[in-house]
Amino acid sequence: MGKPKLKLAWIEDRKARNNACHQRMKWLMKKAEELTILCDASACLTFFNRDDGKLVAWPSKEEAHSLIERFLALPEDERKKNAEDPESYIKANTKEIEKRLEHSRKRVEELEMDHLMFQLENGRKLDDLSQTETEKLISYTSKKIATLATKL
Repeated sequence: MGKPKLKLAWIEDRKARNNACHQRMKWLMKKAEELTILCDASACLTFFNRDDGKLVAWPSKEEAHSLIERFLALPEDERKKNAEDPESYIKANTKEIEKRLEHSRKRVEELEMDHLMFQLENGRKLDDLSQTETEKLISYTSKKIATLATKL
């Protein structure tokens, strides 16, 4: 069983807030180290604590500074190669969601037609179909016939 969901809110008590901050920074540093080992990647983390005005860097301030300098030394097109602005990110996700939605709609249509065919097999008469059901059935069977024709 997992941990209960933690309510994210400002921690009033300074000592408790600093303790929570320290624990979370430690956890993030551990995950960053694991990521660098697993993926053979370079990484650095920097934290600025407003309460005490200290900058904490992982793995060290010098290594973080060096990595940032290496990144900034790259040509601009190289730095931006994998960067994604919010608009293009939203467009890409919208396209993916639209694809999933279309797939879901097709699946729902197939299930509705399966249900309708089942009803017809079990005694429902064609005369009992509504105009919408009749149109959907005609459209569905036309698509299936066209699909079969292309496969043959």
